Amino acid sequence: MTRKIPASLREYRDMFFRRKWWILVPVIAIPIVVLAASLMLPKHYRSETLILVEPQKVPEEYVHATVTTDVTDRLQTISEEVMSRTRLQTIIDDLHLYPKLQGRESKDEIVAAMRKDIVVDVVSNTHPEKHSVGAFKIAYIGDSPELAQRVTNKIADLFIQENLKVRDQQAQGTSQFIHTELDKARADLAVEEEKIRQFKAAHLGSLPEQSASNLQLISQYQSLAQANSEAIDRANQQRVYLQSMLNMSGANKGQVAAVAPPPTPLQLELQKARQELSAARQKYTESHPDITRLKAEVASLEEQVKNQPQSARAEASAVGPNMVQQLQSQLVSIDQEIKARTQRQKVLEAQLGALEGRVETLPTVESQFADQSRDYEAKQKNYQSLVEKQAASEMAAELERHDESEQFRILDPANLPSKPYSPNLPVINGAGLLGALFVGCLLAFWMELKDGTIHDADELTQYLAIPLLTTVPNIPKGVSARRSAMRSLAEERP
Repeated sequence: MTRKIPASLREYRDMFFRRKWWILVPVIAIPIVVLAASLMLPKHYRSETLILVEPQKVPEEYVHATVTTDVTDRLQTISEEVMSRTRLQTIIDDLHLYPKLQGRESKDEIVAAMRKDIVVDVVSNTHPEKHSVGAFKIAYIGDSPELAQRVTNKIADLFIQENLKVRDQQAQGTSQFIHTELDKARADLAVEEEKIRQFKAAHLGSLPEQSASNLQLISQYQSLAQANSEAIDRANQQRVYLQSMLNMSGANKGQVAAVAPPPTPLQLELQKARQELSAARQKYTESHPDITRLKAEVASLEEQVKNQPQSARAEASAVGPNMVQQLQSQLVSIDQEIKARTQRQKVLEAQLGALEGRVETLPTVESQFADQSRDYEAKQKNYQSLVEKQAASEMAAELERHDESEQFRILDPANLPSKPYSPNLPVINGAGLLGALFVGCLLAFWMELKDGTIHDADELTQYLAIPLLTTVPNIPKGVSARRSAMRSLAEERP
């Protein structure tokens, strides 16, 4: 006969009372075994320290730190450095860690085992204006409380020292790099300054900033040349007049003779106007305005000569030996003046031509100078920027040296564990109890399925297709029990 699975709570209850020892024995025995086994397991202790990430003490608007990497990234770099084989092997040797693995495992495997026992947890900072990391925890799991505490403190010290080292190296590296770039920029700027100096020396007087002075000098030299030219013309007129006086005086070979009187100034002016008119007729036609003007001047001068009083002519004819000498002396003086002014006129015209040449070449020189100046200004701005950056980097390096920058500070020192971190006895024992209960119930259910006994009238009706006439109650042992059973039987009889 195949046993049916219980279908009601009453059947499960009856099954529990029938198979209670199959349940109780595992529930009692298995937890005892699990507890004994857990007490024999090696104990491990966890020590933990909390390290605070302190921000820079000096406001950043005064001193900008050269170390701008995020704390999370820098913490990852520091963790890799601290967890390196060399660092961990040093700690293992100093504190004599993992004695059971010494000689059985290689050094790399022992270091790998220590890495598994070290835990670094980041505590995020919720403040939006601060770094993403406000603190982090370092924990180590060791065989004894004292050993776990010592290793945790040593690892925390390594994190703090490595952070200082990394920040100092970055600050010094930044300062050294900027110093090197500043030396290059200074050399480049010196080259550009020499180019500018040579360009100015080669184009002295033609530089853009000298254009106004050149125009002013041109105007001055033009005025001087005009005045000198007019002085030469007046000297030439005076020379012609003096030469005419000498010619008319009849002075020849040191003798004075009575001849016609010399021309008066009006006559000399008339003579000059006729010469200009003759020269103009060779260039222009009779209808030219200059010809018309000169004709009018000649006619006017001829009229003035005709009407000239006789006294002026008499004065001009009264020329004696002393007068001749005076005229000759004046003529020599006039010749010297004309010669000197002519030389000066050549110098003025040469200088004027040079100034005009400078002004003509000004656009070309200005373009070349603009190219030179553009390169020089770019190099100068780069140099000035590097000077400012060097000053900032030196201040940042001083900030690092005086421990005023961002730092790692131990907020909670490594604790001395008071109880093991593993094995977790409550969890193990609880799991053992649950497992024992499961095993006991499984055994009771299995034994119930294997049992072919019919235990009550309800089970009989389930397995046999015949009507039930009567039931005999279970008669317990003992007199009082039997009486009680007989009384129950009599009450059931019809």
